[in-house]
Amino acid sequence: MFLALQGPALVIISIIAFVLVIGVIILIHEGGHFFFAKKAGILCHEFSLGMGPVIWKKKIGETVFSIRAIPIGGFVSMAGEEVTSELVKKGDKIGVNIENDEIVEIILDEKKECQLRGEIVDVDLYGEHNETLFITLNDEIQNHHYNVKRDAFYVFEKNQRMQITPYDRSFESKSLWQRFITIFAGPMMNFVLAIFIYLIVSFATGVPNYDSNVVGDITAHYPADGVLEAGDKIITVNNEEITSWDDFSATLDELYKENIIDINMVVIRDGNELSIDLQTAVIINSIGISNLQLPEEYDSDIKGVRLGNVAIRYEDDDKKGKYPLKNGDILTGVKINDDEYRLDNGQTWSDIIEIFKSVHSVADVRFEYYSLQKNDDDIIDSNDYVLVNYDECGSIEPYTDEVLENQRIEKIQQIMGVSPETHFDFFGCIGQAFKNFWSDFTLIFRTLKLLIAPSDVRQVGVSDLSGFVGIYSLISSYIGAGFLALMMFVAMLSVNIGVMNLLPIPALDGGRIVFLGFELVTRKKPSKKVENIINNIFFILLMLLFVYVTFNDITRLFK
Repeated sequence: MFLALQGPALVIISIIAFVLVIGVIILIHEGGHFFFAKKAGILCHEFSLGMGPVIWKKKIGETVFSIRAIPIGGFVSMAGEEVTSELVKKGDKIGVNIENDEIVEIILDEKKECQLRGEIVDVDLYGEHNETLFITLNDEIQNHHYNVKRDAFYVFEKNQRMQITPYDRSFESKSLWQRFITIFAGPMMNFVLAIFIYLIVSFATGVPNYDSNVVGDITAHYPADGVLEAGDKIITVNNEEITSWDDFSATLDELYKENIIDINMVVIRDGNELSIDLQTAVIINSIGISNLQLPEEYDSDIKGVRLGNVAIRYEDDDKKGKYPLKNGDILTGVKINDDEYRLDNGQTWSDIIEIFKSVHSVADVRFEYYSLQKNDDDIIDSNDYVLVNYDECGSIEPYTDEVLENQRIEKIQQIMGVSPETHFDFFGCIGQAFKNFWSDFTLIFRTLKLLIAPSDVRQVGVSDLSGFVGIYSLISSYIGAGFLALMMFVAMLSVNIGVMNLLPIPALDGGRIVFLGFELVTRKKPSKKVENIINNIFFILLMLLFVYVTFNDITRLFK
């Protein structure tokens, strides 16, 4: 587990974790492209982590490895991806340096000294059919014809250098399979990273032992926290015998169907039999309220159901949020669509369960509640209660059952915050790892369905998407959950980045694979100029989407 962090320390650790997480995922992705490009003999000019200005670089072999200032991406610059591979043409004035009667440097800096300067009369630096590379220069006196080394360099201003690109070293010269695997290798390595992490986590934690009735982990702030302990052996729940975790789950399910949340458990702890009373959690995800972390009770004549955590900000718009619904408030009524339900006649959370289980479509929710205010003496004064009527309380459109189902969330989840003990099972751990991978792999498609599938009520839109700022917020949250939880998030993020890159959108890896598919079917290579224009247009559109998503992320942070 991570240490509890707050304030500046948490921010610093979160930033470091964000940079490391994104850096590792990008490194693995671009490393896949780079490895298979080199294996195919493609010249790679640069391998970059990050975008924007270069803050560090080092040339190793043919490739410049660099780190750039903005840690939101990366790239491998492969020879032959540009529209034209030749930076010089007939009529250009250049300089050259020569060794052993071969040009080794083509000088494009007019101020740099060189052995010979002149105007290009003829040139071939591509050698598409394996011809000898050459340049013919006229120095205003005569023509000079020289062969060019296949690994010669362009030299720009400030002594910037780039190796020339003969056809046999370019991306387009390679077979269809070599080009495909070079493009696909980036997302593929994201998947390999995720499966590797899932395997580590599975083998580190084991798999749930559903044949046991012993408590494993306990989730903080849930009903079992501080009541049950890891290692407790569950004997009965509401007088029902429990011999396995499946028995325990089935019993809780039956109680849930009967809207019973007050339960008695008999457990064996350290050889002693204990009777424990607790209330199971009621989490109504679709409207963001629960009985978790209920505050201390105060003597009051107000009858109603006390709120625990509130995940959605409800507030009185007319009074500009003077009375936001919050933890500890007392619900006295709820209006769902046009139906009113009273909660001030001895109702409990069990009644709230029954209300929302009976509602099949929720379009609008409004609450009537008392907001409890403490005075300086920490005493509740009845004059400090504020009644907020239906028309004054802010409303939302709760998520539909389809949205909740696609996100694997029930409209009402009954949770105790306990999990079974785990045990080591070699094949079970492998199966669990691939099950987690498949779940995260399909997550993006479930989300896309909610985004684009026809729907009478569009409850998930582009404004709900998160970018790198949103990822930073999530990483900040996972830091407190422990190393393994953070690793699971990294795996999920790696899978999502891999799948996103495989979408058939120009400028992404999937778009480039579509062009390869076109070539496979037609037996003709698409125009490089047309392909680059399409890729650039979609790149600009993706950048605009990125700016929009980032703006929404920042707005959500302030909210």
